Amino acid sequence: MNRVLETLKNMSLDLFSMGKGFVYGFVMIGLFIVIGGMLLYAFLYIRNLLF
Repeated sequence: MNRVLETLKNMSLDLFSMGKGFVYGFVMIGLFIVIGGMLLYAFLYIRNLLF
């Protein structure tokens, strides 16, 4: 019985950490897209001002 409870506990902790990693991945990809877009916009804006 202890082994079954330990297995269920480990499975739930694994699922919890997988969910955290999934959300973290979405946040990091979203930040990458936003920062990349801002840098591209700034580069094109400055280039447009100079030329």
